[in-house]
Amino acid sequence: MSKRQVMTRNHSLFERFAAPSAKPGCGVTSVAAHLGKMLSIRAGSVQTLPDYGLPDFNEMNQSLHESLSQSRLLIERFIRAYEPRLSNVRVRVLPRDHDPLCLAFAIDATLRIDGVVQPVVFTAHLRDAGRIEVLPDVL
Repeated sequence: MSKRQVMTRNHSLFERFAAPSAKPGCGVTSVAAHLGKMLSIRAGSVQTLPDYGLPDFNEMNQSLHESLSQSRLLIERFIRAYEPRLSNVRVRVLPRDHDPLCLAFAIDATLRIDGVVQPVVFTAHLRDAGRIEVLPDVL
């Protein structure tokens, strides 16, 4: 057993939360997970926050170009409103070269955690049943 495993095993859950992480990408991973959960919630499903969530992209009744443009703007506004660790958020539609039915976006932003500011890029892919998977890209 490694020294880290022994140290982790001997601390309570709250002590482990309070300890600084040894993983530099931990904050980026946390934001990616939160974005994935956020972007997978449908508009109107949170009663206390009527503007929380996104419409079902599969049910947009517009041209492809209009749907992609509107989806990009909606995602950008939603992230700006509900993910305070990110600023300067820009969302781009990614090319659909390999699968014309696949919808994917790049999310460029500035991440601010504990006074540390860094540029980040995430890739968001529309998966089955309207779930959106968000993964951090390495800069």
